[in-house]
Amino acid sequence: MIIGIDIGGTHTDAVCVDGRNITATAKTVTGDDLVHTIRDAIEALAIDFSKISRTVLSTTLSTNSIIEKKYAPAGMIVSAGPGIDPRRYFFTDDFHLVEGAIDHRGREYIPIRADEVARVAGTLKKKGVDGVGIVSKFSVRNPSHEIAIHSIINSEFEHVSLGHTLSGGLNFPRRIHTTFFNTAVMPVQKRFVHSVRKALAELGIRSPLLFLKADGGTFSDSAADRHPVETILSGPAASMMGGLALCHDPQTTTLMLDIGGTTTDIGILIGGVPILEPKGVDIGGLKTLVRGLKVMSVGAGGDSCVRVSGSEILVGPDRDGPPACMGGPSPTPMDALAVLGQFTKGDRQKAVQAVTPIAGRLGQDLSDVCRRIISILVGNIKKSACAFIDEVNRHPVYTIYEMLHPEIVEPGQLMAIGGPAAQLKPYLEESFGMRCTVPEHAMVANALGAALARTTRQITLTADTQLRRMICPELGIDEQIPASMTLSDLRRRGERELRDNADRLGISAQGEISVLEEQVFNIVRGFSTTGRNMRLKLQTKPGVIEEWSAL
Repeated sequence: MIIGIDIGGTHTDAVCVDGRNITATAKTVTGDDLVHTIRDAIEALAIDFSKISRTVLSTTLSTNSIIEKKYAPAGMIVSAGPGIDPRRYFFTDDFHLVEGAIDHRGREYIPIRADEVARVAGTLKKKGVDGVGIVSKFSVRNPSHEIAIHSIINSEFEHVSLGHTLSGGLNFPRRIHTTFFNTAVMPVQKRFVHSVRKALAELGIRSPLLFLKADGGTFSDSAADRHPVETILSGPAASMMGGLALCHDPQTTTLMLDIGGTTTDIGILIGGVPILEPKGVDIGGLKTLVRGLKVMSVGAGGDSCVRVSGSEILVGPDRDGPPACMGGPSPTPMDALAVLGQFTKGDRQKAVQAVTPIAGRLGQDLSDVCRRIISILVGNIKKSACAFIDEVNRHPVYTIYEMLHPEIVEPGQLMAIGGPAAQLKPYLEESFGMRCTVPEHAMVANALGAALARTTRQITLTADTQLRRMICPELGIDEQIPASMTLSDLRRRGERELRDNADRLGISAQGEISVLEEQVFNIVRGFSTTGRNMRLKLQTKPGVIEEWSAL
């Protein structure tokens, strides 16, 4: 049996899956103590914990820590050399630029000064900083400077991140942001993972613990300790993976709507798979190299606060607690549905009392006002969905199947999941003018998406046959190669490294491997080819696990 848990801002959902059967579901209120919330959700499943073979979490912990700036103080040591000035991307006084430079082919032309690095480390230590990120420009072509800085400072700091281990993609500013965030949330993540392990053990659960990542895949708890930044935006990823698992018509382009209490996550399935951000996700207003699914979150949900401004009704984007019918302080779209008899939980009379003043102020019939509130909510969702589709069509995006989609994306159907999905289905169909599917278990689809997601990881290999050098930054490989190496040789080597390092990468050795990118450039001197520069990106492909998809 597998359990999946999605920790949302309003509710935490849990699901137990046995083969292709969903044997138990639970929904609890997310409390301040996330570990207690997880334990409550698992206990609410009322299952035999000894039979659990895998536990997967989707959590907002890292995302919230970054957005709310509730992370530990972290320093950065950056080497760059001529060109782009990294100080443009420094946003605390604890960022330090040191001497040292690597060129675009991985050749050192300004060495690191050990005394300068040691002096910077001493300054950070005196300020009480216990985490340091290390980034060198072109470290993915030659990580020696990051490794050298690490060897100088490692004994002084508990939490250290090296930029080249987080992504093999080139983008110096994004690497700085990614490495900083990874370092800053590392203490919070480590404490959380340790506490979750302890809570599961107390329940008698000894299954492997995995975490959902932004790309819709999972990795082990030990990998999550080292690379917590990859868990940002895992909630929207859980939405898309849940939709993928429940989609019965994968060949039709599907607009996915995960309608929660506070927000609606919007995404697209093309050919039954989500689409990826081509360069990396944005978090806290900053661009990163974290590979993630392309999803838009909008402040429109079932619990959005309803108010009046002049003759206009405003719905959201804020939430002021649960619906009035459930004991909340303000009217919401769920109260409007309750008044119309379309939401039967809670106290309908409280919903009537909450919405009646709005109807009185506007001089309109109560039922008409309720329908208007719902129409405005759905209209807000549609407006954002159309903007999202336009953005997708303006910018080429990679799908999980490593191909660019130059054709226009035109959804042919809707899939709605989340708490209010079933009640909003007819309103969505009318507004969007297309069929809307609300699958069984739509209310816990996020938890299902977490439970069923495959383990994933991406690695990048760069080989320069003239320099006779091969680099795989994510695995710390930097070695000599024969001048005769071909792209096929490089691909075979990458596939072997993915499988041989499965435990280190936090993935399954049996995962399906696919090529995301492969490029070969001839190196020409005079009129002769003197070598080849080869670049290869491999991934274990995201998707749902075989136990579910094969049935």
